[in-house]
Amino acid sequence: MIEAVIFDMDGLLVDSEPWWRVAETNVFGKLSVAPNESDFERMMGARIQEVIQQWYERHPWPNFVVEDTQTQIILEVERLVIEHAGLMAGVKNTLDFFKQQNIPVALASSSPLHLIRNLMQHYEIYDSFQLICSAEHEPYGKPHPAVFLTTAKHLRVDPTKCLVFEDSFNGVLAAKAARMKCVAIPAAAHYTQERFCIADLKLNSLEAFTPMHWQELCALH
Repeated sequence: MIEAVIFDMDGLLVDSEPWWRVAETNVFGKLSVAPNESDFERMMGARIQEVIQQWYERHPWPNFVVEDTQTQIILEVERLVIEHAGLMAGVKNTLDFFKQQNIPVALASSSPLHLIRNLMQHYEIYDSFQLICSAEHEPYGKPHPAVFLTTAKHLRVDPTKCLVFEDSFNGVLAAKAARMKCVAIPAAAHYTQERFCIADLKLNSLEAFTPMHWQELCALH
């Protein structure tokens, strides 16, 4: 049986992924070199500290302070997302479904905790989560399973009895490394990528998730 459900945030609950790219393009472009599409796909799901460090090593700039660059990007992301982005299709119905099932719901994201809280409060779904965890407090970010394992520990649920919803491949890898069941909901441009077959279920949106899917996932061993 599944005893807890864990959601990622960026690109799954909120259509924020494009605005992370805009923010990083704006900030990195001013500091050194702006990333391209393949760079963004490789970094998707990683923590912002790791993205900044990796980009600095590839395209260094003077007066490097990771915390300063992170602050610039986070402020830009929050501004852009609140101004332009909305909840992804099916979010509220899916959260309501698990509430009706009396299943604890948590959020585990690579984004900094204060950004998660601000966005979830802005979209009025903050109270839907019994627990919110950020990988910023972990020694490793996704695809390492640390943030999912920490979430399960705080929920007091065995990781093998958790179900994760993820949009990025790094997130799916992290969920499976934690021995959790996983529903992959890739962006449209990545939906046909065969690597997502490692997920237990692949859908094109949360809106497509049904009670039948829930029953089938609960029956998996």
